[in-house]
Amino acid sequence: MTELIFSFDTEDPVHSEGADGILRNAQTLTNAGVVGCFNTVGVLAKSLKEWGREDVIEAMKKHEIDIHTNRHTFHPDVNEYTDLSDFDGALALFLADEGECLDTLRETFGVTDFPAACPPGNNCSYLAHYGYAKMGIPVYTGDAVYDSVKGRPLSFCNIYSLQYNVSLEKNLFTADEARLREILDELAKRDVAVIYHHPNRAYFKQYWDLINFNKKNTPKEEWTLSPRHTDEEIDTFFANFAKLIKMIQDDPRFHITTYRELGEKYKTERILHKSDLSAIQAQLDEELFPVTTPDSFCLSDIFLACRDFLRGKTQHKCGFVYGFLETPYAITEPVTVTAEQMRASTKWIPEGRFLPDFIYVDDKKLGPADWLRAALAVLSGENTVTVEPAPWQIDLEKIPGITYTYRGTWLHCDNFEDNQLSKRQRLQSWTLRLPKDTNRYIL
Repeated sequence: MTELIFSFDTEDPVHSEGADGILRNAQTLTNAGVVGCFNTVGVLAKSLKEWGREDVIEAMKKHEIDIHTNRHTFHPDVNEYTDLSDFDGALALFLADEGECLDTLRETFGVTDFPAACPPGNNCSYLAHYGYAKMGIPVYTGDAVYDSVKGRPLSFCNIYSLQYNVSLEKNLFTADEARLREILDELAKRDVAVIYHHPNRAYFKQYWDLINFNKKNTPKEEWTLSPRHTDEEIDTFFANFAKLIKMIQDDPRFHITTYRELGEKYKTERILHKSDLSAIQAQLDEELFPVTTPDSFCLSDIFLACRDFLRGKTQHKCGFVYGFLETPYAITEPVTVTAEQMRASTKWIPEGRFLPDFIYVDDKKLGPADWLRAALAVLSGENTVTVEPAPWQIDLEKIPGITYTYRGTWLHCDNFEDNQLSKRQRLQSWTLRLPKDTNRYIL
């Protein structure tokens, strides 16, 4: 059965009439007995109050309130102000800005926690993943990192990532019942499917930010409005929306859910036992990629567990994990180490920080993947290990979003250099987790 979510990017502070789109979407869902997920921008929540739209706020309170950043496309946007070499400094800026958003949403809607976050455009860098995970948000929706085949939630930088699948504004102005059934047939092939919509687009034909915030901030007094749909077009949209909801409710292939329910479903404590290493090593020998048996473990989990086991522990509690900030070292010729040297080398591996780019084993320098292979061999009983050169990186072609390049895309300013974000996105591949007992092979 496909878990299906109705998700709404609730964001437009320019078109006051666009709030009617929020209201009608919320009411359509409520009338059908469905809870939608409204990913809400902080400045939009403030605008609703300024516009006196308590009716919209009350209608939204019947649904799940999630976060869609504080300022959306106002420059500098999330990618622009976090593209720093100093990760801690960038994270502090992010937590302050997004913390302000959470405060606004709490005050406006009376909510206490937020099950999901959603990036505006492609502001879905590694920094945002870590930042929202630090804020305790379990799901990142509309992300670039996802399982493109089955739609399984993938954990990347400690937050579950989901893909957007079907856009309402691209389908419901013209869709007939046959087209709606085609959409459902496609969605039913997925483990999780997200139907998404920008509520203002039910009333207006163009994105507010494409007109007013493309590469620069347009002053409020100069904001340009998008052409409006006709009343007939708007009514057609909402009639089709109600029809689509009813078709999904009547279709046994779907279970309508929310980000909160999905986050709870995948919330789990992972314990990696020393006795698990044989099964894990067999999977890593097939391919350097996250493992799914006997549980869901990323490479960072396995790396840190091997450190603990070499220190004499018999189990490792998997927690918040990190990848790398710089491209890690990898040997280019065979290196031989002993079990005693490997145990002593664990002093180079810290707790709760990005993984080291290299590890000294006595006077020999190993890359983290080299060290992991040697550790697995020692923990399987070998006293002397010769490590052969081999790749340190997973096959990134399986997760295209990790190889995303941000510079020159979306509505970013021309001076956005992307010095760190795209490069470091790739370096977090060791944090990737797949759901337990599922196929490791994505493509």
